Amino acid sequence: MTTTLVQDAPKLATPPHQAFPSEIEDMQSDTHTWICTEFISALRALFSEDPDVTVGGDTGFYWNAQDDRDRLVPDAYLIRNAGKHPRKSWKLWEEKSLYPTLSIDFVLEVWSDSNSLPEKLEKFVLYQRLGAKEYLQLDTPTDTLFAHRLNHDGLYTAIATNEHGRLPLHSLNAEVIYENGLIRLYRNNQKILTLSEAQAELDALRNELAQLKKSSPSQP
Repeated sequence: MTTTLVQDAPKLATPPHQAFPSEIEDMQSDTHTWICTEFISALRALFSEDPDVTVGGDTGFYWNAQDDRDRLVPDAYLIRNAGKHPRKSWKLWEEKSLYPTLSIDFVLEVWSDSNSLPEKLEKFVLYQRLGAKEYLQLDTPTDTLFAHRLNHDGLYTAIATNEHGRLPLHSLNAEVIYENGLIRLYRNNQKILTLSEAQAELDALRNELAQLKKSSPSQP
């Protein structure tokens, strides 16, 4: 069985390290930022009408009320049953007291050359112990996308690609694949547009409408 990491706030006069910073000032490459921003925008579009889903990224997950150095900062995540409003940080012992059925359904980490193997293994174990149901990872140096799902014993098992070469994720009711430099979402074999793609399509339609108005004969 999985072991929860969430610890209740202790009854101490002055526990150490209680700042709980809401912003982590880590420098990310333009490629990393672009991949994560586009993926999160598509994920939000996919769940825009679901009132029980919170989508975000680059937000601290804290589970130890005694020490804020115990944290994870997923590049993207989807949490169910905790309302839809965004957070500056997730103090999980507080959130679970307010939302007892809170579920970390999905997390994403995008790796670069600067990420060491011990760091990757540590986060794998921590997400597993926090009960994140599905864990997607992109290794940008090798362009490899892979995912794991919690089994009944609370341990991660690898998810195989389907006949389309995509990874089926139950938590998203969608498939994911790395193509053309982005993590793409598919549902019912239809690609989910990112925010920039949706805006580009809207601009194209507006331009087409403007051209039609110009070319149509004026009414007397």
